[in-house]
Formats: sequence, structure tokens, C-alpha cells
Amino acid sequence: MGARTASSALGSGVFDDRAAHLGICGGFASDRAAAAIEGADVVLVVGAGLNAFQTRFGDAFGDDAHVAQVDVAPAPTNPRVDAHLRADARLAAEALLASLGARRPARPGAGWAGAGLADVTGIHDERPDGDAVAGDARLDPRSLFRALERVLPADRVVVQDGGHFIGWAPTYLSVADPERLVMVGTAFQTIGLGLPSAVGAAVARPETTTVLVTGDGGALMGLADLDTVVRSVRRGVIVVCNDAAYGAEVHQYAVRGVAEEPMLIEQADFAALGRALGAEGAVIERLDDLALLEAWLATGAEGVFVADCRVSREVVAPYIVEIREAAIRAAAAAID
Repeated sequence: MGARTASSALGSGVFDDRAAHLGICGGFASDRAAAAIEGADVVLVVGAGLNAFQTRFGDAFGDDAHVAQVDVAPAPTNPRVDAHLRADARLAAEALLASLGARRPARPGAGWAGAGLADVTGIHDERPDGDAVAGDARLDPRSLFRALERVLPADRVVVQDGGHFIGWAPTYLSVADPERLVMVGTAFQTIGLGLPSAVGAAVARPETTTVLVTGDGGALMGLADLDTVVRSVRRGVIVVCNDAAYGAEVHQYAVRGVAEEPMLIEQADFAALGRALGAEGAVIERLDDLALLEAWLATGAEGVFVADCRVSREVVAPYIVEIREAAIRAAAAAID
């Protein structure tokens, strides 16, 4: 159709045409991709629920955009939808292509080309590389995950717990298909489910490397399951985004005047905890320390490696800023 494509976070990897793909729609989009999505005249939504995160709290699409939704739901799932078709995704797509017939353009429309978006290869990855360390001398999570994209095996399933860090893995770590990204923390809006979920993912896909991304708060909450992970995951890497805090709370509530002290956590050594249960592990305080993980992966050994990454609280994920601003706007509207 000459369209540009985007996906929900859980649809990552569904589109292969990088010349036309904008990446994730919503709060995880890169700045230029988000601007391209907002500039679209027509938005065809197939299967995505258009929740607050996918729509950037209502700001993802332009005010004049025509939004059409194809879904098995009996009615539109968001008031922003202008036209709703209740249908199976595949059947609707096939019928649409059949109706277009020979009228399908071979190249993108003049509007995309005129906006400099005829070829958007790599636009989904146009995110800040970050600094080696942040102002507090702890790791910048952006540079950390940029490095992990290079170090971790491409044949992987990424499982992530809940917490402030959920913005880094889906935006910096690529996956081969949608079934290789499991966002259990987002699905349940909770923390502490990452470790047991990694066990399930490893059982389902034993041939691949299971990569769990968790925070220190969630890892401590589900710590009993670390033993199960070490015993049952054939080959896995646990990346702990250890900022010595409940980061999501700090960035959403402490900045608005709520006492920060109860949101802080004593610095735990997850590498030592992992080694005590039979895993390999290392504290990652500098990007060069990832060489320890890289060396372990190069051996091809089975087992689990715990990378206790001491990340900064000073670098705030863009989606958290959006959530915070939306909450402030809602509170102001309620007062008015």
C-alpha cells in the first residue's frame, strides 16, 4: 500500500521491511518516528488495543488523522477511532489488498517522500546512545543497553519484569519476532514476576538464550525464584538494572513531593546472590565490565549469568516523563 508500518511493543519483530518500518508506536517510539506517526493522514490499526501507552496518552496521532481500527472487539477500543471494522486481522488484510488490486502503489506516496521519509531504515533505532556513565558515576542505562544489543546472542527471548527500566529493553534490544519479547511487568502492572516468567520462557524455548531484564526491587521481591531459574534455565542471562531504588516511584512521585526515602533500597549484590545458588555473575559498574559476560557467552557454556548492572537514577526513560506529564495534566484538569 506504500504505507509506513509501526507496531505495538509486543508486536516488535513482526515487520521485516526496514525501509518502511517506523518501529514501536507510542511511548517507546524514537523522536523522529513519533513525529512521522503523528504526521500520518490515515492510520490503519490492526489488532492493537490503542491503550494509553500505544497512543502516548492521546498524542500519538495528529488531530486531523483518520483512524480506522480492525479488531475482533465488537466496538472501538479507543474514542480516537473514526471507523471500526469487526474482523479477523488476516482476513481483513487480505480483503483490503484484494479490493485495491492493481491500484496498490509500488513506492511510498509523495507525502512520505516529501517529508524525507521515503526510506526510514534505522529510524526505529534513532535513540540517544547515552554516556558511558551518568553524573552520579553510575552506568547510563542507554549506553548499557546499546552495548547489550551487541553483546547478547541474537538468538534470544527477552523477558522483562516491571519497573522504570521497562523503557530500555524494547527500544534498544532487537527481537526476531513478537513471540520473543515477554513484557510480564507491563501486562500485570506489577513487579516481582520476572524471575518466574523467565523459567516459563526457557521451558517454552529451550533452544534459545533466555534474557531476563529486571530491576533490583522486582528481583528482591521474587528472589526465591532465582534458585529455580538457576536450576531450570538451560542458558540464560539475568540483567539487573540496579539503581538502589524503586525507580518508577522515584521518577513519578518523589519529583512531585512525595517522600523519597521509602522508595530507596539498600545496594544489593545480585551477582553474589546468583553465585551462591550456582550461577556465574559479575557486578557491572563500567561498560568494560561487560567483557566478563561476553567471555562467558563465548564459551558456549550452559547455565545462567547474573549481570548486576549498577545504573544511574539520573537518566529518566522518556515514557516515564510522558506518564508524569499526563498525570499532572489530569490533576490540573480535575482541579479546574
